[in-house]
Amino acid sequence: MKADELSALTELLAEMFAEAAGGPPARRVVARGLHLKASVRESGRRELLIWRKAGLPSKKEWDVVARDAGFVEPKFQPWTCEGKDGFHVHDLADWQHLCTHAWDGVMFLSGRTEGGTSRSCKRCGTTATVMHKKRAKHSTFLYNEHEVSEAVYALITVAGPMPSNLDAEARAALLSEMAEQVVTVNSRLALHGAVCGLCRHGEPDWDLVACTLGWEGHERPITSHPGVPLPLLSPRCRCMALTDRWTPRKAA
Repeated sequence: MKADELSALTELLAEMFAEAAGGPPARRVVARGLHLKASVRESGRRELLIWRKAGLPSKKEWDVVARDAGFVEPKFQPWTCEGKDGFHVHDLADWQHLCTHAWDGVMFLSGRTEGGTSRSCKRCGTTATVMHKKRAKHSTFLYNEHEVSEAVYALITVAGPMPSNLDAEARAALLSEMAEQVVTVNSRLALHGAVCGLCRHGEPDWDLVACTLGWEGHERPITSHPGVPLPLLSPRCRCMALTDRWTPRKAA
């Protein structure tokens, strides 16, 4: 798919999930006859069916659709879709329980055709990698070795899903630690730049910030979730509000 098709696909998938969240599955046909069917479970888990009337979608197409849907740990399964062979894809990532990452030192990667950087979270073991092909104009963003968009990468490298294969005991201990973590006023004042913890539109909500600009005031991948009235973001999340609406808090 071309760059403009990718951008359109990101927009389309967000629209489909928003539609499916309030009713039956949403269906679309995109470039080269690729059929998509999006649904949202009561738990909030998003799922996709991908197929063609003739022939199977390619692996590249699966990967692009999963990436542009915002899935960070996609799982693909062969599936029969309206009598045709296709694929079912869902995200193994647990978006209900996020790790506020504590990154160790940066490791520099270098090869014949590409180079980049990689980090590991000292809490949950997540790896975050950015790779640059030589002479290429764009970078590849990887979260636990799965490609994600740059916008999703910026969000989940602050607070993101833990690896699905994390030991149950370690997961329980980490969730307990995260529940006890307190973000103080002093820690917010230590933040720099246009981050949610320093914005006048952000209201503290436990260890997160609820943005009063609402879902409609943000760029994707900030898409609405059923039962959540306002976007809940990490205090360290960079502003993604539309039309430069980040406003610094008044000094106390």
